[in-house]
Amino acid sequence: MDHVDDQTRHKIRDWQIRRLEIKDLMAAHPERVLELSKVLDQMEEEHERILGEAEVIAGSEQGVVAQGALSVELNVSADSARDLRKLLEMALYELDGMLEADHPEARSYPGGMSGSLGVYEYTLTVAKASGPRHVD
Repeated sequence: MDHVDDQTRHKIRDWQIRRLEIKDLMAAHPERVLELSKVLDQMEEEHERILGEAEVIAGSEQGVVAQGALSVELNVSADSARDLRKLLEMALYELDGMLEADHPEARSYPGGMSGSLGVYEYTLTVAKASGPRHVD
């Protein structure tokens, strides 16, 4: 499995923590939802830039690509059900962004986060290069 360099992992973790703080603010202050939604949109651009600058470190494992054009492996670990739900939400949100992105080459796209909530790691494997994917 491929891994992202430590600096990128740290940037992603900081980005995710800021994102959760903004979502908490949205829940606590409904009158600021529009303003905070714009901040989240800007953060998406930042996230894409972080992933674009990531250095991928090849691991020793060679995975088998599933029959489909896309496959995903996800591992999540947390101390409580609440933390697990938050981590799953963050991982799915990040994966959804990856699915919407242009995949110019067939390869593995790793991601993940570790912090006070717990840890998640995923690998999105693209068997065939393609344009943007729209998931309903």
